[in-house]
Amino acid sequence: MAWESSIDRLIQQQVHLAERGDLRPQQVEPLLADLCALDPTRAQSAFHLGYAKVLLGLTVAEPVLGSRAHRWFMFGVLRAHDRRGERHWVAELIQDPACLIDLLGEPGIAAQCLPVVMRSLFGCGDLKLAMNAIEYLATSTDSDDANLLLDASLTDLLSRLETMVRARESDTVGPILRRCVQLEAFRALPADVRARYFRALGEHHLHCGEFDAAGAELSAAFDLTAQQARLRSSVCALAGLAALRLHGFDELEVQQKRGGRDEAATWFGRGIEDVEQAVPEAWYGAGIVTYEAGDLDGAVELLDHAMKSSRRSGGRDDQLLDRCRFYLAAALLTKRDAEEANRALRLIEQALNTVVPDLDTFYPVHEELKKLDRRVALRFLDSVDVARGTAPDQILIVALEYLGLGEAEPAAAAARRVLAVAVDLDQRVEAMRVLLTCCNMQGDRDGARATFEEIRDLLVQRGAFTELEGLLRNEEFVGQALDHLEIKCELVALYEEMDDREIEKATLQSAIARSLRARKDVASMQEALGILREVETRFPDLVRDDIGALTKLLAVNDSEPVDVDGGAAVARRLAERLGRPPRVLVAGGNERQRRHHPRFFELAEAWGFDGEWLMANYSSPQKLVASIDEQLTSGIDLLLLLHWNRHETTEPALELARRAGVPARTVHYAGFTSLQVGLLEMLGQMADRAAAPEPVAAGGRGKKR
Repeated sequence: MAWESSIDRLIQQQVHLAERGDLRPQQVEPLLADLCALDPTRAQSAFHLGYAKVLLGLTVAEPVLGSRAHRWFMFGVLRAHDRRGERHWVAELIQDPACLIDLLGEPGIAAQCLPVVMRSLFGCGDLKLAMNAIEYLATSTDSDDANLLLDASLTDLLSRLETMVRARESDTVGPILRRCVQLEAFRALPADVRARYFRALGEHHLHCGEFDAAGAELSAAFDLTAQQARLRSSVCALAGLAALRLHGFDELEVQQKRGGRDEAATWFGRGIEDVEQAVPEAWYGAGIVTYEAGDLDGAVELLDHAMKSSRRSGGRDDQLLDRCRFYLAAALLTKRDAEEANRALRLIEQALNTVVPDLDTFYPVHEELKKLDRRVALRFLDSVDVARGTAPDQILIVALEYLGLGEAEPAAAAARRVLAVAVDLDQRVEAMRVLLTCCNMQGDRDGARATFEEIRDLLVQRGAFTELEGLLRNEEFVGQALDHLEIKCELVALYEEMDDREIEKATLQSAIARSLRARKDVASMQEALGILREVETRFPDLVRDDIGALTKLLAVNDSEPVDVDGGAAVARRLAERLGRPPRVLVAGGNERQRRHHPRFFELAEAWGFDGEWLMANYSSPQKLVASIDEQLTSGIDLLLLLHWNRHETTEPALELARRAGVPARTVHYAGFTSLQVGLLEMLGQMADRAAAPEPVAAGGRGKKR
């Protein structure tokens, strides 16, 4: 150190020997006393007192506070703690502004003290206090040594601030940078150092979303980089981001509609003027805006340069490199360059480790991938982000693409995600179509049926009858959800809602009757005959032969056709046996069958039974089962389940009826007459089986469980 004499250096050597244990501390103490006695007015001698006090633990007399000797004493204490690596202690010592000003106010100390102070404060991360020290030094002294020290401190501080800006670590970086550029001494710094300050300040503004301020600072940096090609390229790349109003290069991806593209292209173009010195970010930015402009050949060339100039050491550019790979591969695939197909596949597979593609933008890319490599195409889809914030139409595209590749499970997951976020009815219907197809692919009949019922209800609610008819006539689509008889029944119910479909409805009812007749059991044949009687009222010639054949079949089976008009007599006969009107519960049907409820209650009044009709619950079948259970417990006499109920309703309900001893059956509802026939047949069987003439109390059949 410049202030030291040979005696000062000798004393320090003795202190260091005692610190290592080669001397006893007591041997050093007389040396310190003799040094101070040689010249009591020499303030620098107090340095050794503070130095030895910390390193050797000696008890020494501290100089008077505020004197020059006290400043040198505190400098010795500071250096001793720094020697021992106690940076936090040093930082705590100079937290007191008065102490820091006292140390830096001594010209002989400032040049020696500031590096220690800065090193300790940097190590503790207290850049604000470090800036205070620099500002004090800049305003309190004006010597060549102080100015040199100030330049070095500002340069050292800049390196640390740049690191913090890139890592987006602290909100205090911006104010410190502004304080630095406002110093008088800042103007004396080399042009490249000043440009780096402006660049760091501009990048900080970018991260904060202050794009106009970022552009101004980066323009100032650009004006100072005429002789620094690499730095100039970096500044231009950041200025391009400011023009695009992006926070960082991690947000720069292909967008067809974007503001500020022309200005950004100009900045990126300036950044790659020196091909050898251009930074990879400038090449990447130029490649992206060129891709957006539709110049795929130019984009390929620029992105190739970006990859070649990327810094591979330390993983610094790994994320940027993956983005370059992805967009380079996308450009090659969109060009449909057969010679580059293998390279494109390799690049895009590497990029998918980190890149999340936007399927809407890169749909042509995925189409090419499907042609070239199904495995990579699937991986591409797996990388698409369908989480929060993704538009339902994009998620739907993902689901359809999975279907196209034969992947039912991920397609179903994407479709469920659409249903969770979409409010548009068309999107919801399309997502349900995907789900139904997935159930078909997986052989999930119950899932297919449940999904179809949701599609049907939604289409009926919208009045989209023609669309629903098309689905029902596509047996490959609904064949696992419904059997052939259920499809015909669905179409009959649908045609009741549509105009000018009487012929089609009658034809389907005849087909349903033939299917029921083919079962050969009396109950099915009676049901078939009832359906044909309904058709006969409108088209007698259409069903005359079928009615005759069914009547003969019933005679062969020792049975007669059910006389619907005689229902009142059958119900009355059963009521006489029970001692009260029979209680009938019908369960099932959707909104289309609700309009038949008044006819059912009119029939109950005409025949003389107590009736109730519960609608199907497709979203919570267990609720309908619970309601049926309550009715069975309260004492109903007959349960009729329409075929529209889900299996989760039908099977448990039939089991509950069996346990309660209540007759129950499923009716294929092909019009209200089919319900009448099924009801009349069951009432007749119950009347025939009722052996006891005495009255049965209401609720006697119910059995608590």
